[in-house]
Amino acid sequence: MGGPLVAEILPGIWTAEVVQPGFEVRSVALLGRKRMLVFDTLLHPSDMQPFAGLADGREIVTVYSHADWDHIWGTAGLPHHGGEVVGHAACAKRFRTEVPGTLEERRAAEPGAWDDVELVPPTTLFEHRLEIDLHPWTLELHHAPGHTRDSIVAWVPQLGLLLGGDAVEDPWPLSGEGLPLAPWIESLLRWAAEPDLSLVLPSHGAPAGRKLLNRNISYLCALGGGRPYPVPEGTDPFYLEHHERDRQRYGHHA
Repeated sequence: MGGPLVAEILPGIWTAEVVQPGFEVRSVALLGRKRMLVFDTLLHPSDMQPFAGLADGREIVTVYSHADWDHIWGTAGLPHHGGEVVGHAACAKRFRTEVPGTLEERRAAEPGAWDDVELVPPTTLFEHRLEIDLHPWTLELHHAPGHTRDSIVAWVPQLGLLLGGDAVEDPWPLSGEGLPLAPWIESLLRWAAEPDLSLVLPSHGAPAGRKLLNRNISYLCALGGGRPYPVPEGTDPFYLEHHERDRQRYGHHA
């Protein structure tokens, strides 16, 4: 298995993507003057080697979009185990419950593959909004529950950049816990109406813009309202399976 695909998509903004058959996930690094912020750390400490090389003496700040395994298991591969690690309060609760269990299950299923993973829980917690100074940028973290109860997004107003985590996804977002859809839809509506928005980086799917947000909103509204959603031809079976699961979960069979 090769390392992640790494690219500088804007001056000082880097992405690292793990690409496997049927599975892709993205991490983002923002290189401020004195601090490097890493938004999600992928699957394995080795996935963070490229970002560790970019640090160049900067203080490290790590942000978890949520506590799913493919977003948090690489943290130990960063300098100082990711430095200050930021997450939603519910993210910390998940580290005390299902996160260790998921790692145990993976280690049992794939002996040796995950031995280097060291769980690094968040140390700085917030409930609704948190601002981080990166100079020359500001990163605003906003709670966006729906995919999971600890799901957040990050907004860089100076760049019009929204890091969507799993609150935004292509072709549609997945409900991990069957949570109420209204807060999720309200959050996406807010960002879709943001006049300065220029780029959306979901954790899964290609970089996009306002159209992806509007498409995700339409999907969630259809899901919550029991209306059929026009599924594009050739949609990945993974998303078709989850679409059917979520329709059943929300009690709609049309």
